Amino acid sequence: MNKLRIMIRIRLFEERVARLKIKGPLHSCVGQEAVSAGVCLALDKKDFIIGNHRSHGHLIAKGSDVKHLMSQVLKGNGNSMHVNDPSIGAICSTAIVGSGPPLACGLAFASKFKNDDRIACVFLGDGAVSEGTFHESLNIASQLRLPVLFVIENNKVAVTTVPRQHNYHRFADSYGISNIKVDGQNVESVYNASVDAIRLIHNTGMPFVLEAETIRFHEHQEGAYYEKMKETNYRDNKEIEDWIENRDPIKLYSDKLIKGGISVDELADIYSQEKRLINSL
Repeated sequence: MNKLRIMIRIRLFEERVARLKIKGPLHSCVGQEAVSAGVCLALDKKDFIIGNHRSHGHLIAKGSDVKHLMSQVLKGNGNSMHVNDPSIGAICSTAIVGSGPPLACGLAFASKFKNDDRIACVFLGDGAVSEGTFHESLNIASQLRLPVLFVIENNKVAVTTVPRQHNYHRFADSYGISNIKVDGQNVESVYNASVDAIRLIHNTGMPFVLEAETIRFHEHQEGAYYEKMKETNYRDNKEIEDWIENRDPIKLYSDKLIKGGISVDELADIYSQEKRLINSL
């Protein structure tokens, strides 16, 4: 049930922020909530996370207070693309594609040096796997045996170079790193794979690459840019509508809970509680 609550909280937060006129760009993770929830609920609170330009969901799932998060989004200082919360291990989010993995390696090296049993988890998109920093980080993490969990949120709409190898997790094979691909719309699959990956990292000291195939329902950026991009049709709008209808992670998990005996009223109550929380911001 907690997985559902977190996904709903992320969705409502993103929809609320999208309605605000914030200073600076805004990138939402609507449709990708199962990755944030599945991975971050498997991590320990002391573990580090490094986000990217689409990281509201990562912080919420890791336990950041939504009021604190909203205040950062509205400040216009760090703004939406640079949210952080050191109190829950969210050291930083960075808008430069591919810049997160080296930071995660640094955090993991520090953790290994201090022997404090922390993992550094870094979220990156499918566009970042084309960056040299990603491959350099895999090599360093493997050579130095660093406790890093690389999470590739593959929403399949990278706007720059896309490798011919579409199973991005397999890049890890070249560096002797264990890896897996999961359905990023299935929160339980993401969670279970993350638990196994984290256990392996702790047991071996080696990094792990987890690729989650997911779907971004909204365009690259919200606001006026969002409306403009809808008109350019760089994606098939009918396909997006089908995704929203049949591949919504919240709906998929809700349906499974109902089949398992949870009542519709119980689910509605969770939604109402989360809606009150987000509307109070």
